Amino acid sequence: MQTPGMLVMSGNGKEQLNRVSEYARTAERIGLRSFLVTEGPAIDAIAVAQHIASVTNRIHVGTGIANIYTRHPALLAGHAMVVDALAPGRLLLGLGTSHQPVNAAYGIAMDKPVTAMRECVAALRKAFAGEAMLNRVGFTPPKAEGKIAVYIAGISPRSIELTGEVADGSLPLNYCPRGLKEVVDGIGRGAQRAGRSPKDVSIALIMHCCVCEDRAVALKSVKATIARYGSLPFYNRLFVRQGFTREAEGMMAAAAKGDMAGAAAAVTDAMAEEVAAMGSAQECRRKLEEFERAGAAYVLLYPVPIDGNYDRGVRAVLQAFS
Repeated sequence: MQTPGMLVMSGNGKEQLNRVSEYARTAERIGLRSFLVTEGPAIDAIAVAQHIASVTNRIHVGTGIANIYTRHPALLAGHAMVVDALAPGRLLLGLGTSHQPVNAAYGIAMDKPVTAMRECVAALRKAFAGEAMLNRVGFTPPKAEGKIAVYIAGISPRSIELTGEVADGSLPLNYCPRGLKEVVDGIGRGAQRAGRSPKDVSIALIMHCCVCEDRAVALKSVKATIARYGSLPFYNRLFVRQGFTREAEGMMAAAAKGDMAGAAAAVTDAMAEEVAAMGSAQECRRKLEEFERAGAAYVLLYPVPIDGNYDRGVRAVLQAFS
């Protein structure tokens, strides 16, 4: 088993930031390789990652993900280089396009997401190398202290191939082990097209993880989490491609009516058990190893709220993998 990393949901307010900081310090103490944070409404994942870097010493910090549509590449690069200057070599910049319903709420037209990602990564590479993105007399552009790892969280077939072409790594989420072949093969095609080796692209599989020996509670908790993702078009289509057609249709139909309990009920036990790790610490470790055998370079543990209690879910995962 490779040393896993961790992805947690970040939040607003001093109390929540203090709690995330505590999780990060614990993750560093027990030897996890990385600690990434999510982005959400009014939550800047890079700012939270910068804070986490300031309260830890060694662990890699990062975003899972930063939305490229809500940031100009120059601002994105500048912020990433600030974190890199404060914590050299420790930043993992996870990028994504988010989802149409999310971007629409910001008034953003989500046009040509694969092209937008390609252009964003190209601009970042130039900025990190010290090339000027803005033509201003007397302005000397900064340069990254070291290599800033850029990971892409795209899960459409075209996005996966783009990851193989231009990124340092992939952040696939909501795959089951047999479905991960899509990522392995897609990255291989993209890497070959760019004259790279697929080994240059690290697959950091994000694994829903519910350490809870009460099987009924674990299943209920995982189903609620999967349903939240299944109500979003990109993930819904991913579930269909993995053979969960009936479940995907049920989740989307219920979510369209605002019935998230119905969406969770559409997730079968078999689907939950394939996509997520759940049960005892030993069972969750076995699931992690299954993803590694399927092609993941390593796994990012993504705690599931246990019966709605997120803090309990995170602490259970930290204890299980300490």
